[in-house]
Amino acid sequence: MRKLVATFLISILMLSTTSAIAASPSAKPTPNSTSKPSASSTDKATKKPVVKKKATKKPVVKKKVVKKKKKKRKKLPPLQPVLCFGKSWPPSGFTQNGEVFAKIPTAAQLQCEASDNYKSSKALLRDDLKKCDDFACGTVTVASDTGCTWWEVNSTFERIDLKTGKIEATLGTLRTLSRGTNTKEIQSIMLVSTLRHKDADGKILNNIKASGIEVNCHHDAVPDFTTKNFFTAN
Repeated sequence: MRKLVATFLISILMLSTTSAIAASPSAKPTPNSTSKPSASSTDKATKKPVVKKKATKKPVVKKKVVKKKKKKRKKLPPLQPVLCFGKSWPPSGFTQNGEVFAKIPTAAQLQCEASDNYKSSKALLRDDLKKCDDFACGTVTVASDTGCTWWEVNSTFERIDLKTGKIEATLGTLRTLSRGTNTKEIQSIMLVSTLRHKDADGKILNNIKASGIEVNCHHDAVPDFTTKNFFTAN
């Protein structure tokens, strides 16, 4: 800290001293008389010099303003894509037909892909998964050697007996449209029907399944995606 030295100034006022000596006129001698010269002299007392102290101001000590250094924010490393299906190509566990690869993902793989915040396209997957709380859904994971401008998936929805696994009824067919993918890009597509699959207590029955899934990779113009799922009930 910088030290401030205060200097005190004292002014001494010196008063000048004047001595005045007054001489009276000397008397003329007269006969038969002696006159003593009378001299009146008045010595003025010399005044002592008066020393006046000048009022001293208190030293002003300025506080040094210490500027706080802004903490530099650490740059976070760029987000890396989540590899839910491995790095290898062709992808392991997929069925291949020409340039197209497809598989039914496990619950863990689907959850992994939905949590991938590296690509904005995963937001669509998360939105579709929310719809599956109310409606029966299927899912398929697709990829292509050369990429696709858009995907088309056709499927059949059936009600099954949970004890035996046998088909009790065919409920309808579903045509699903999905965005395109780049070369060797893996994408999961939710197949969202209009079939309610909860009992009176709100419990999911899990007795409606998607089967007969057919995947098509398109290279033509992209259609309107305002509606992505078209369900036709039997």
